[in-house]
Amino acid sequence: VLAAFRRLNRARIGLFKGDDHAMQVSRQQMRAEFDKNRNMPASGPEWEIMVAGIDEAADMLRHEIVRGNLNESSGRYEVKIERQHVKGSDTGEVKPEIEPITEETYKRMKDPASVEVTKSCGGPK
Repeated sequence: VLAAFRRLNRARIGLFKGDDHAMQVSRQQMRAEFDKNRNMPASGPEWEIMVAGIDEAADMLRHEIVRGNLNESSGRYEVKIERQHVKGSDTGEVKPEIEPITEETYKRMKDPASVEVTKSCGGPK
């Protein structure tokens, strides 16, 4: 479990780096969950399920959550989607593709009022 704890902690630190409040709250929550299961037997099906859950949480933090930073001048959040956020990019099983948000994709969105295209870094023209 110590190795799984370390993996989860590294994922937490990577995601929340620079956000002191999120670092503190996530550390407290992680510690509370580990303390809650402190007396669980160190083998068996429940143990394996718990370790798998820890690894799943670490994977989610690394690959499925993207943080945005507030641009003070515009009042909007800027998000950089990186390679690790694309399914299959770390295993090489799937060629990662992200459809860029362009005027065309903006028109197809269900709630286009919630997205503003501010600049493009390429993609289909």
